[in-house]
Amino acid sequence: MMAFTSRLSGAMQPIPGHTPSCATLSMAMIRSRRKHDSVDSVAAVADAAVTRGGGGGRDQSVIILGGGIAGLATARYLLHYARRNDGGGISITLIDKNVDAMTMMMPANDGTPAPSYEERVRRSRPHMNIPSRRNGNYLCPSLTVPWTARPLWKDVIMPALKSALGGGSRPPISFDMQSLIADRNMWSFGAHFLLQKFFLGRAEHQSNKSILEYSMKCLDDPTDELVRSIEYGRWAVGTRNLDGSVHDCDSSGDIDLFCGGLLDGISAEYGDMLDVIAGEEVTMLRVDDGVLRGVTTIDQHGDTRTREADKIVVALGSNSASLCRGIGIPCPVYPVKGHLVTVSSEFDHRHNLTLDGGIGYAAPMACVDSRGRRLYRLSGFVDFTSTRDADNDRIEALVNATRSHLPDLEVIDASACHRPISADDRALIGPASIRLPNLYLATGFGSRGWTIGLGGGKLLASQMLGMPCDIDPTPYLPSRFGLRYK
Repeated sequence: MMAFTSRLSGAMQPIPGHTPSCATLSMAMIRSRRKHDSVDSVAAVADAAVTRGGGGGRDQSVIILGGGIAGLATARYLLHYARRNDGGGISITLIDKNVDAMTMMMPANDGTPAPSYEERVRRSRPHMNIPSRRNGNYLCPSLTVPWTARPLWKDVIMPALKSALGGGSRPPISFDMQSLIADRNMWSFGAHFLLQKFFLGRAEHQSNKSILEYSMKCLDDPTDELVRSIEYGRWAVGTRNLDGSVHDCDSSGDIDLFCGGLLDGISAEYGDMLDVIAGEEVTMLRVDDGVLRGVTTIDQHGDTRTREADKIVVALGSNSASLCRGIGIPCPVYPVKGHLVTVSSEFDHRHNLTLDGGIGYAAPMACVDSRGRRLYRLSGFVDFTSTRDADNDRIEALVNATRSHLPDLEVIDASACHRPISADDRALIGPASIRLPNLYLATGFGSRGWTIGLGGGKLLASQMLGMPCDIDPTPYLPSRFGLRYK
């Protein structure tokens, strides 16, 4: 366990011109929304959780599972709000099994200054040829429409059938039917997908626009000294589409560097309220007598221990579903494989580039290689498969589609990653169950995790503390997936 001492000061103020639009999960306001969304139950969840964690002036203890951007952002805003509102009253334990990543981000015990931007770049991908688990580079608030909103037959089923029968090229969205049929998780995911698409989904919620725009406002908030102090290679000035038009709101940046800077900042400013535990994996959520008490972890030596807290946040990406399933809480998030390639080129674009065929994007990075060539991160494809290995055909397709923009490109490294996609391709942010009112989810961010992460953490922190939300949380509540959440 590592505790940090406070080094910074100054609290973030609300975003100018962005007034709170809803009392978070307020019973009166939520009842005016759609009755069969079970939001009345979710309001009760929030009320119970606030009462449980904040009564009588007692400090709240919170365990956050996951040291990615969702977990770090949630920790940051919980600490920020707690200190701003009452001078403290909260302690956070952040647990992540990845020792190398967390150690790289942590300040040194001997007081050595945090690594500079250039030093962090030298440690990170692509220079070490080791794929990072935080491998996003594309900031994409323009990608508001979930892929699940596409015409199912025309855009998904027909291309998949043609490809399977040898009558067409492999589509951008593919299904490994042989492995998926035997996967119980896929059956549950598919059932939730069909229910949302044809029965329970609300037309006005078939968009990620509000959370994407909100998160970018958080990232660009001129009053947030902590976030503004982070050097993370912000570079691109929009996305150029196939028709030549440009989405000016998009950008690019290194999420590894951002997460490192965010952890540095919160550990310096709120160190007396934060413990970071690296190298322990959570094996189960502990429920005793119908009450969520804490978690069980196992370290690298095989030793187990139990950690207790008033509230628990599951922000483990694709691993969130199995952990929740162990206590009977559905979390319809499925690990969908995407591919990434890092290339260099003499061509120095400042826009993100939409690849031919719309199969993905090439995002320029702030750094260059030893010869001064610009680095780009290519990303694309949605493959429902149980395999984790990179697919050479997918990598080759990304590279070939990029050559029209970067004819001299040289491949530096390539990898595959699992993206935690929800059954309707919208994030799960909020209380997980009325049965366990102190359990919260921050997962299902899919391929937009880098873009959604900061705003998603702020939205969840507001809900956990019973504060007004800056945006309507309803489209992202886990309760939308039905009565089983009761």
